[in-house]
Amino acid sequence: MGQPRAARRHEELIRRAQDALDAEQFGEAEALGRRALMLRPESSRARQVLASALIEQGEFEEAARLLEQNLEAEPDDVPALADLGLCYFEMCRFGEAEAVLGRALALDPDDPQACYWMALCVERRGEYRAAEECFRRAHEIDPEAYPMPTRFGGGTFARALAEALAETRRHLPPDARRKADQLRFVVRDLPRESDLLDFDPPLDPCLYGLYVGVPLPERRGKAKPRRPDTIYIYKRNLERFCHDEETLIRELRLTLSYEIGHYLGYDEEELAQRGLA
Repeated sequence: MGQPRAARRHEELIRRAQDALDAEQFGEAEALGRRALMLRPESSRARQVLASALIEQGEFEEAARLLEQNLEAEPDDVPALADLGLCYFEMCRFGEAEAVLGRALALDPDDPQACYWMALCVERRGEYRAAEECFRRAHEIDPEAYPMPTRFGGGTFARALAEALAETRRHLPPDARRKADQLRFVVRDLPRESDLLDFDPPLDPCLYGLYVGVPLPERRGKAKPRRPDTIYIYKRNLERFCHDEETLIRELRLTLSYEIGHYLGYDEEELAQRGLA
């Protein structure tokens, strides 16, 4: 393929990949980005559009490698820095995420994505007031993309959790309900880093809940676990998504259903059959 023709083809692939991203056709955007990168392996634009498609599909490790390559050539590329900070956060590399996002904000204090993900980093350190300022700044710059978290009082949250748990129990058969009554439910602000890193790959730090214990089908013939079976609910993660009590109850019910189902040994099909999915 001649040089001008190859260049035109590359530009067409980049344009189509970007259009696919805008249309939320992320698999198509990934395929087009890969073709553009094969055509021009040195193309930073192909790496960026491919990284964006991978991020949308939760493929953070590969996206991070592409972004790191771009930043070697263009260390002051703010969108690449913001995307890399997002990837590092999702990979539970929180210190690296904060460092990269700090670089992005030093170059452009008004980048909303960098502000938002910096808020998540600061929040994980327990500096909630500083985190709220970062959330507020991201919201002021782009209110549609970055709504403010809704903070539910302890009483409101406890009431929503009790209602969601009662509704979840109603969908369980009596035997499963008795087993579920052995579970302990604990509300925490955020997941502990050690709990996230217990898995390979690490769990999503933005998850809403987590069952910790040995599922019932896996303990037949074994001694009873020393630690009580526990479902953790992560309040601040839920507050970023749930902007009213009705949404909070719905998301709590979905979270409880999946985690109780994990404890009972239900698969996705069984959850759906029992009205828990």
